[in-house]
Amino acid sequence: MYWRLAALFAVLFFLQGCAEPEPKELPAAEPKPPVANKSKPVVAEAQPSKLAPIQVVILVSEKSPAYSEVANALAKELGKRANIRYLKGNQVQNIKMLSEYKNDKRVQLVSIGLSASVAAKALTDRQVVFCQVFNYQDYGLVSDSHKGVSMLPSITQTFSVWRSLAPKITDIAVITGSGFGDVIKIAKAEAKKAGIVLHHEVVNSDKEFQYSWKKMVGKVQGYWLLPDNRVLSGNVLRDVMTFSIRNSKQVAVFSEELLNLGGLFSVVSDTRDVAQQVLSRLEQAEKQESMTGPDITYPDKLNLRINSVMAERLNLKIPEQYKVYANAPK
Repeated sequence: MYWRLAALFAVLFFLQGCAEPEPKELPAAEPKPPVANKSKPVVAEAQPSKLAPIQVVILVSEKSPAYSEVANALAKELGKRANIRYLKGNQVQNIKMLSEYKNDKRVQLVSIGLSASVAAKALTDRQVVFCQVFNYQDYGLVSDSHKGVSMLPSITQTFSVWRSLAPKITDIAVITGSGFGDVIKIAKAEAKKAGIVLHHEVVNSDKEFQYSWKKMVGKVQGYWLLPDNRVLSGNVLRDVMTFSIRNSKQVAVFSEELLNLGGLFSVVSDTRDVAQQVLSRLEQAEKQESMTGPDITYPDKLNLRINSVMAERLNLKIPEQYKVYANAPK
């Protein structure tokens, strides 16, 4: 997928002559002797060479599939313009690597993952698009020249799928740490379009997360689980998923692995779509001093898997168009 700018300009001129009376022939003028040109010969000015295309440095936190797949999709689209670089374990080496681009105005950067995005903050005068970062607010990643693509899959499609799977659902809970006001505002609007009320609670620890999850059991039919590791530990995650199964609650999860714990369906960002969003942001900002557009843009697509066992247990019929995404967890 993840860009080429090409412009083709063609101008056609049509000349239409008009008939005029033939002019009378005039006597030829006597030829004048040639005059020597004493001025210096005119030398054509050298034209400036065409600027080389902007290079894109793809800075990757680590060699994990979630990061490498986005990096490879970007590199495939950018071709020779791309340069993938992985962070090293040594912070001094990372600082030295980034300093190479500090004064290079013909370079844009993409940071994939939290570590790479935090490191890229040092490049205050370079255009950076970060991605695959959940709690970007905590690290102040957004600035005039640094903006991002959300790691959350399409929120619109998430609630559309949920409504199709569970036509009678009316209330869903989502529990997160602080700093997600903008995301929740968008999510509430999209849930409302699907006829769903989204209840949001902010917590400060995994114990508070656990308490709020159980407290809301009588108010909602389902939970939207987000990957906020600040307030979600492994033990609490297993506990709330077990609790949800026992209380016949639908849970939308953020990885296919969590379907094994009783999730109804999982929604994950499509890496090619994320790459295309990043490329679009780079293209829009290429001739600008700073990054254009909103602080964060959201993917249009998602990868979907449905837990057919949980669907049956919850007496939900999987629509025909979604059966291709349904399977029993391994």
